[in-house]
Amino acid sequence: MRAPGELGFLEADACDIDRPILRDPALQAEFEETGYVVLPLLDAEQVATLVDGYDRLAAALDGSSAPEDYNDTYAEFSIIHSRPEFRRRAYDLITSVLEPVAERHLVDMRPLIANFVNKLPGTGVVPTHQNFSVVDEAEHRSVSVWVALVDCVLENGAMSLLKGSHQTLRSRRGMWAYQAFSQIDQGQLDPKLTRVEVHAGDAVILDDALVHYSPPNQTGERRLAIQFVMIPQEARPLWFQQVGATDDGLDIEVWEIDERYFFEFWHGDGDERYGTHADRIVLPKVDLDLAMLEQLLAPAPAEPAAADPAPAEPVLSEPEPVAWEPVASEPAAPQRGLRALISRLSR
Repeated sequence: MRAPGELGFLEADACDIDRPILRDPALQAEFEETGYVVLPLLDAEQVATLVDGYDRLAAALDGSSAPEDYNDTYAEFSIIHSRPEFRRRAYDLITSVLEPVAERHLVDMRPLIANFVNKLPGTGVVPTHQNFSVVDEAEHRSVSVWVALVDCVLENGAMSLLKGSHQTLRSRRGMWAYQAFSQIDQGQLDPKLTRVEVHAGDAVILDDALVHYSPPNQTGERRLAIQFVMIPQEARPLWFQQVGATDDGLDIEVWEIDERYFFEFWHGDGDERYGTHADRIVLPKVDLDLAMLEQLLAPAPAEPAAADPAPAEPVLSEPEPVAWEPVASEPAAPQRGLRALISRLSR
C-alpha cells in the first residue's frame, strides 16, 4: 500500500481541524461527516437579481466570454473563461447578494472567488474533480457555496458527490486537479457518488476537498448556478501555480493572494499585482486508479487495544476484632432469575 503522501495527499493525522464552519451544530456535524450540506439560501427575488444581473453583464460586454476562451464541451466558469471586466462586475454582483446571506449560516468566513457556472444546452460536463485548494488544507477548510439559479436535476446536470472524501483527500491543488481522476472510468465511479438535486435558491455548501462530478445539460435550457468560494477570516488565501514538471513531480509556485488575483486569471496564472510569492515546492503527480482511490477512502485500521495490566496481588492483613451482637434472623428472600437483553444497534 502506498502512503497518501506518495500519492500527493496530506496525511489524515496532519489535518486535525476543529474550527466550525456552520453555525448550526447539527449541520456542522453533517458537514464534518459527509463533506457537504444542503439548505435553502435565496428567495425568488434574490435568484432573479442574480439571473438578470448575469444577462445584463453579458449583454453589456458582448458576451460573458470570447469564443476563443471557452471550450463548450465543458461548463463555462466565469473565473476561467470570461472577460476580465465581466469577472470584476460578477464578483461585485454575486458578493452583494450572497455574502450577507451566507453570514447567517457560516462562522467568520470571507469571500475569495465569485463564479457563475453556466451549462449551455447539450454541453457542460464537469469531470470528476476536487476544487482548487485556496488555503492550507492541513489547517483550514475553504468551502464553495454552490447555489442553483434554476432547478437542478439529473437531466440538466445536477451535481454528484463522493461522501466523506474530504477527510482523506486533502491536498494542494491548482489547475491540474482534474488529472487525478482522469484514468478512472466514470461508470466505475458513479455507484459511489450521491446525486444532489435541488431547487432554485438552494445551496450546496461543500468542503473544497470533496470529490464531485456533474454530467452535461441534456435539456433545451441553460443551467445557471453560482460557486461562491469562502475561506476562514484568519486563513491565508493561497494559489498553487504549476510552472513546470520534473522527474520528481510538478514544479509549483505558491502565491499568497487576494480576490483580485482571479480577475486576470488565464490557464492557471493569476494577476501577480495582487499576489506575493510565498514558496516554490515540488508535488507528486496525482494519477489515481480505482484501487488507489478505494485505498485512500478506506477507514484507517483501528489500533489494537492495550492489554489490561495484571491485577496486583492482594495485601493480606490481620482482621480487626468486630463487636458482635445477636440479631433476629429473617426468612431469606426468594431468589429470582436474571434476564439479559442483548441488543444490536444499527444505524
